[in-house]
Amino acid sequence: MRDRMKRIILTVLAFLTALSAGLPVSAEIPRGSLGYSGADAKTVLQQKTEYNRAYWTLFSLIASSAAYAPDDGIEMVYLRSHGWEFAPNRITDGKTTVHFITGKGIMSDGKPLYVISFRGSADKKDWAADFVTGQVVYGGKTLEESEKISGFLPGGDKERAAAEAAAEKAGASAPPRVHKGFNSYADLTLRMLLNSGSYEFLEQYRNEKDARLLLTGHSLGGAVATITGQRLIDFGFDPDRLQVITFGAPAVGNKAFKQMYGDRLDLLRVTNSEDPVPLTLQAVLRNYRQFGEEVRFRIPRTFNNMNHFLHLYLDAGLKYYYSAFDAAVKQRLIQKEPDEQHAVADKPRMLLFVEGSGQEKKRRNTDVKTAMELLERFILNEYRALFPNYVVVRSPLDPYEAMRTHEADYLLQVKFDAVTNQYNNNWFLTVEQTLSDKNGNVLSSDSASRRTSPLAGNILAAMEVIGVQKAELLRQMSWLRDKVK
Repeated sequence: MRDRMKRIILTVLAFLTALSAGLPVSAEIPRGSLGYSGADAKTVLQQKTEYNRAYWTLFSLIASSAAYAPDDGIEMVYLRSHGWEFAPNRITDGKTTVHFITGKGIMSDGKPLYVISFRGSADKKDWAADFVTGQVVYGGKTLEESEKISGFLPGGDKERAAAEAAAEKAGASAPPRVHKGFNSYADLTLRMLLNSGSYEFLEQYRNEKDARLLLTGHSLGGAVATITGQRLIDFGFDPDRLQVITFGAPAVGNKAFKQMYGDRLDLLRVTNSEDPVPLTLQAVLRNYRQFGEEVRFRIPRTFNNMNHFLHLYLDAGLKYYYSAFDAAVKQRLIQKEPDEQHAVADKPRMLLFVEGSGQEKKRRNTDVKTAMELLERFILNEYRALFPNYVVVRSPLDPYEAMRTHEADYLLQVKFDAVTNQYNNNWFLTVEQTLSDKNGNVLSSDSASRRTSPLAGNILAAMEVIGVQKAELLRQMSWLRDKVK
């Protein structure tokens, strides 16, 4: 039996190691969440909650992705372009190394949001240590107490006895225990974050009474985020100002841990229909339990036989967000992406002319067609966010006639295209743009293209393509750089 279990674990490790090689991706976040009112009817409250869940899921996906490439990855560039400030962190203690990013921004209601995003496992050694090191007793009101109870610090007999007594009082059949490897990562993080003499991130958050804290991460990163959130509540942090959102994360503790601590943490677990990792520890070791609210994405089985890639979560997350957004629009809770905006009186007006690609016949792959519809919407919204004053017009209208009608100062013609490969599921996303002034002079004309696939990350391709095109527009029009700053 032990040999069979070892073979199962090694098989899972091999899958996870292969998956960790792919870089994650990102998606749009300009809109923000919806605020609540005491006058909200029950249906309105429910719709706002569903929208906000989708919005924060998408935002957390971006932050979880950024943790994999914290210095110059597309995800980090994207977050910073929308006003978020993030910093990379790396802590090593013996064989344990934790990678995470910390960030701060302002939410749509004007209140500050602090974010800690943990990176998932980076290599086979990390996963091997996590899966075979067993469980430790959970408890304690300070970091020192918790480390004594878990056995990290010596002399914890008294603290462990107190934890077992608390479990018995709560009616648990056994002491609460958590995964030793995940717990080590969380405690190493907290040793840094709670040392206000050298790192004041959590202290600053705690002192801002209207601020919220979001902990997030993919896979191993999600497990660490969950234990870190529980520890912070133990150490006196307000659970009502703290949320944890994880993606494809395994369970972190036993039944007693779930029974004693599961209900107090605002935990949203995002899984997908083809990802086995969230159930791995329960299936292999049978003494783990998941808790929290679950959102389950449906992923086609045709993509892969091991759909743990964060790329897939991100593409599904964008679709999830747009679905919730459109539902909120129908309820008149949020405005549809406007086709006309005049935000700054002294800035030029851009006519954004969107052309049909004429390549619909090449989109024989249904998955590509569905993805392209989302990406066109995503890219167009990125253009909208760039210009303070704009009008969107679509073919078959004449662009120059539309330019005169709307008294635009510039014309930007944008053309989307998707060309599939008949031999595999790779395809090319292309965005052509031509910029002209009001006198008809062409200022620039260029094309950006990126090969992609569901496993490579469709949104990553879109981010790279629109990033190239926006850089060219910023180079051509200095007045746009003032808006970006």
